[in-house]
Amino acid sequence: MEKINIYTDTNMVHDFFVNQAKALKGKELFRMPEKLEFFLSNLDKLGFVTSFIVKAEVMRELVAGHQIDKGTVNSMWTDFVKLLNCRYIEKFEFDEKLVDIAGDLKLKLRTLVNFTHLFIAMSEDVYIVSGDKDLIDKVRENKIYKKILSYIELHQLIASPSQGF
Repeated sequence: MEKINIYTDTNMVHDFFVNQAKALKGKELFRMPEKLEFFLSNLDKLGFVTSFIVKAEVMRELVAGHQIDKGTVNSMWTDFVKLLNCRYIEKFEFDEKLVDIAGDLKLKLRTLVNFTHLFIAMSEDVYIVSGDKDLIDKVRENKIYKKILSYIELHQLIASPSQGF
């Protein structure tokens, strides 16, 4: 049985890091987010890919929004990568395709940023799981990439008997 390899954009893992930051600050006890619980309970079916862009977005959020120091965020990131056994993409080259997307499609800034995640997923030929409905809609409407899923669709794919899981 072959694993489904997925690239999770930042909004799929954001809560994991924010919950850790809140726990570090003593604001609340750490609570494992539902999405991460699902990922962990399906490690036999799912392989994970992440990138420096996800790490940069997490770093920005925790340093600027939660006053967590860079070293602590780096440690949290290392723990996250180990937890999901992620393959980490530390380098990627973008080109004018990103400019074309921005010029051809009317996008929110968030969705343009999420196209960077999409391009990495495309280069790795893996599914991208995103919470950005605008990204999913634009990609599907314009037939840019077939391997794009919402979190709910990932649930359905894993539960599908045709997957052999």
